[in-house]
This record gives sequence, structure tokens and C-alpha cells, in this order.
Amino acid sequence: MYNRRSYNRGRRGMTFKFKTPKRRKFRSIAPSPITNSGGSAARLNIARIVIIVLIAAVIVAAIVIGMNIFGNTADRATSSDYANSEKSHNAELLRVVNKSNPLDKNYVPELVDKDGYRLNVLAENSLDKLLSKAKKDGVSLYVKYAYVSYDEQKKLYDTEYKSLIKNEGLTEVKAQAKTNLTIPQAGRSEFQTGLMVSFRSQEKGKFKNSKASDWLFKNAKEYGFVLRYPEDKEAETSMNANFKSYRYVGKENAEVMQSCSLTLFT
Repeated sequence: MYNRRSYNRGRRGMTFKFKTPKRRKFRSIAPSPITNSGGSAARLNIARIVIIVLIAAVIVAAIVIGMNIFGNTADRATSSDYANSEKSHNAELLRVVNKSNPLDKNYVPELVDKDGYRLNVLAENSLDKLLSKAKKDGVSLYVKYAYVSYDEQKKLYDTEYKSLIKNEGLTEVKAQAKTNLTIPQAGRSEFQTGLMVSFRSQEKGKFKNSKASDWLFKNAKEYGFVLRYPEDKEAETSMNANFKSYRYVGKENAEVMQSCSLTLFT
């Protein structure tokens, strides 16, 4: 058997010795802590501050961009609403009411109570300015009536219709045809819009020949009013000429209509 410590071999007197290797001892080497010098700590703090500033800048920029987008969107929405409102108002100002375009019995515009009459709010400021200017110019001009409801218009029409039959002996058909030339039937009158105004004056004689009538014809357009039933437009309006009735259509529309000799009809 082999001896782990020695092995003698007689040949040539050689001796072999086997030594058991010693176990090595390993030391655990722990990494020495890193100690920042004063300069390194300062640079680290500066880096942190820069990062915080950059993050804050990004947040502020995002808020500003968001506010601008919201503001632009709001502005566009406001502009769109305003444009739609203007378009709607203009359509109302130019609305034609007659046999072909009647108003519903329950139609009532937004009205304002004035001194003895009611008026569509769209025409209020312009009419006040018109009357004020007429007074300043020494013209006797007043409002006889403006808005007339469906039921009130029916009474006016029926009264005239029956009067023609009773006092002039007209047949029902002829009485109706004649009444239609001066008083529209209920639902077919523009007085129901509240935009029509019937004027009066304290001058003697017919309104057609009065100073007030001349003043209105020359100045009404400046305040958005036009003569609704002129003499030369009876075929278009299907109504007899009426120098007392003026319709509010807005200043721009009134100027164009009078300069081009236009009237509302369908």
C-alpha cells in the first residue's frame, strides 16, 4: 500500500515523498467605502438642481401650451357661436310673413314693453334712436302700435271683413279679397314678428303727405327700417301701399334695400 506521506523505492535509492497540500486560507475583502470629497458633493447637488429645474420647465411649458390650446379652442367656439347667432338674427330680420309663409298661432318673439306698445327686442335700440332723432329734428313722430298677436290680428281682420259686408254690401268673397289688401289674416301679418311698426303723427292731413312721412323715408334706413309696402311694389307684396308701416331689417339690409329699391316678398 501507498503511504501518503512517503513512498520508498529501492531502485537506485530514490525516495519519493508525497506531501498533502495545505489548505489555503482566503480572506474576505470588503470594498472600502467611497468617500466623496467636498467638490464631488457640490457637483452632485448642482446636477440635482439642474434636473429639478428642467422638470419644472417642462411642466410649465406643458401648462402654457395647454392653456393656449384651450384658449384658442374657446375663442374659436365663441367666434362660431357669435357667427351662428348673427346668422340666426339676420334670418329673423329678413323673414317674410304672408300667405305662403305663415307664422304659427303660438309664435311669440322676445318682446320688450315700451310706452303703450310691445316690440321685438332686436329693434328696440334702433327705434329709440330713430324717435329721438326725429324729435331733435322737430318732427312729430310716434308709434301707434308694433307687435300684434295672432288673436289680436284675427279680431282686426274679422272686424274689417264684417264691416265691408255690412256697410258696403260686398259679398263674402269680395269682402275677403278687399280686406286682404289692407289687413293680413292672422298668422300672415309681419306685425306678429314684433319687427313691424305703425307710425303716427300729430300733423293734420294724411300721413302720406306729412313732414313725418318725408322724414321717415329719408332717414329710416339709417336706423335699419324700410317702408314695408311702397306704392311701386304692390304687385310683389300683394298689399296696398301703406306709408305708416315700417319694417326693421337691420341697418346694412335697409341701406341695400333702399338704394336698390328692393322689398321683402316671396
